[in-house]
Amino acid sequence: MPDTRAQHTAGPQAETEKAEKAQQTGETGEAGETHGGRPVSPERLIYFSDAVVAIAITLLALELPVPTGDVHGNSGVLHFLREHLAEYTAFLVSFWAIAIHWMIHQRLFRYATGLSGGVIRWNLLWLLAIVLMPFTTKLLTSEADAYQVQLIVYAADQVLACLFFRLAFADLRRSGLLSTSDSAEVVSNTLGWLTAMMLAFLISMPVALVTHWASVCWALLPVIRAGLRSLRRGPRSA
Repeated sequence: MPDTRAQHTAGPQAETEKAEKAQQTGETGEAGETHGGRPVSPERLIYFSDAVVAIAITLLALELPVPTGDVHGNSGVLHFLREHLAEYTAFLVSFWAIAIHWMIHQRLFRYATGLSGGVIRWNLLWLLAIVLMPFTTKLLTSEADAYQVQLIVYAADQVLACLFFRLAFADLRRSGLLSTSDSAEVVSNTLGWLTAMMLAFLISMPVALVTHWASVCWALLPVIRAGLRSLRRGPRSA
């Protein structure tokens, strides 16, 4: 049997030495950050995030209106589909937005070598914004006569999702848990798309106060991305 007397007699001195060693190696002992002195693997967080995103997309589809028994004939069904075109369009926009969020998440977290407590918390807030999207999508297309509130709530949810993800990734980078080999260009390009997406929805919020065509701003995502890329390359060519 192993001799445990040394472990019991070490007492506070051993704990102090262990804490000092953790500080020197950057291991803060924060919940979820290390396991056995090693960074926690990001795989469980990635799998969990994938599952939550899949559920959110499924809930989007479940909210789609379908013809009931009161609708008769081909013309009746076509008329029903035309009447609910706004709901189907909103579904496609939300599906597109969630899909972009997921692609950005899986593209950037592949370079994560571990997790910090801050990364986990920001990622959970990002997931909160994702699972709220079926609700904000339904609110956007509801019959309530409050266009400004409906669009701003929807756009704010998208902006917060982008913001929470950026904060999670910033914490990942700050904690030294990011593999930078051959990833700088991919990371920069992907974060550029995330920033452009956040700006597209952010711009639509004040625009909604003056026109009911604020959602057109969302289609400007490629234009905003191109503008950000030009600004980034500008100083280099000067």
